[in-house]
Amino acid sequence: MSSNDFLSGLEKHIKGFSIDGIINELPGLLQRPCNFLVDENEKEVFLIGALGAVSGFLPNIKGLYSGKWISPNLFVYVLAGYGGGKGSLDYARDLGTKIHQAKRDEARQLKAKYLKDLEAYKKRLKEYNKSENAHDEPPTKPPKPPTLLLYIPANNSKSGVYQLLGENDGKGIMFESEGDTLADALKQDYGSFSDTLRMAFHHERLAFFRRGNDELVEIENPELSVVLSSTFNQMKTLIPSIENGLFSRFLYYELKQTIKFTNVFDNKKQDYQQHFEDASIAFKNMFDILEQLQTPIYFWLTEVQQQKFVELFDAKKSKLIDEIDISMSGTANRLGIIAFRIMMILSALRAYEEGTLNNSIRCTDTDFNNALRIVERLEKHARTVYEYLNGQPEKKKMAFELKNMGTSIRDIEK
Repeated sequence: MSSNDFLSGLEKHIKGFSIDGIINELPGLLQRPCNFLVDENEKEVFLIGALGAVSGFLPNIKGLYSGKWISPNLFVYVLAGYGGGKGSLDYARDLGTKIHQAKRDEARQLKAKYLKDLEAYKKRLKEYNKSENAHDEPPTKPPKPPTLLLYIPANNSKSGVYQLLGENDGKGIMFESEGDTLADALKQDYGSFSDTLRMAFHHERLAFFRRGNDELVEIENPELSVVLSSTFNQMKTLIPSIENGLFSRFLYYELKQTIKFTNVFDNKKQDYQQHFEDASIAFKNMFDILEQLQTPIYFWLTEVQQQKFVELFDAKKSKLIDEIDISMSGTANRLGIIAFRIMMILSALRAYEEGTLNNSIRCTDTDFNNALRIVERLEKHARTVYEYLNGQPEKKKMAFELKNMGTSIRDIEK
């Protein structure tokens, strides 16, 4: 592939990406915060990040996919140059702020009780050691409380991620919008992160040995959502090639660069903080209801939707293999599970708003079609990532060094 062909293809994939039509048909919990934002770029980045974040706010929502019950957890990767205007991604993270704060408050209360119980234990132990009565039972040391949270720090080790997941019933969100933080963590623990994420995507069992307690910790059904953002070069620390199994597990969005300086004094933006705090409260209200359920709510497609789904992704798989090569087979397969999970997310939000969160949820045609539209458009971004990872190394390196410095694709082609 020539550098001109590659760069022309990249621009063709990115050009004309718009999701305003989809936003207008979203459930209100997502539509309202999308429409808080002023410009199209902000809305696009926010929605993609919000899908990833919200996929971790939906405990006890299950769907049957290829014979296995799965949860809606997504892996999202937003790619941008340095200073690429991905600030609205932080607003997507803000949607879970109230959930995270509530968990941290509970953790602090548990720790305070633990410290009080620990002091009482030490006092009883001292008395026991002084006792001459051989029939006295030794006091029981109180267990350490869990570190409750929603957002798991990306700047972490494999054992740290496992421990935090284990202490939160296997659930959590890794949301990192600073590529340097992610890159630094991966340099120390690359192999472990890659392996962990691949297994977590399919809810496969995770296990680690906690040396301090001489204890094997097993997480039978991890439900991990991931939202990452970085430059292309930083992404290669995590996904160095298309042969890496993580490549096909992420939903990609390549942020369009703008040469205009943002109006930082726009009056329409003055209420952003309050708007997103209100949205965070709304999501916490939904989360609290779902978390307290004793049995899961099951998500289903109609028979007509199932048939359309299989036909569409069968054709998509053949097309990707024909137009690129057999290495895109895994991407086609996982685009299917990603689409299904987006359908779960949209349907669960709509059912909650309409008061129809019963034992099961049926996907509406609106949510079914919009999930397919999102995947269809973002598939193009996956192709650009594929072409970048699979292109000619020297030309690719030069092109993206220029691109990361803000040079336009047309200028690079010259």
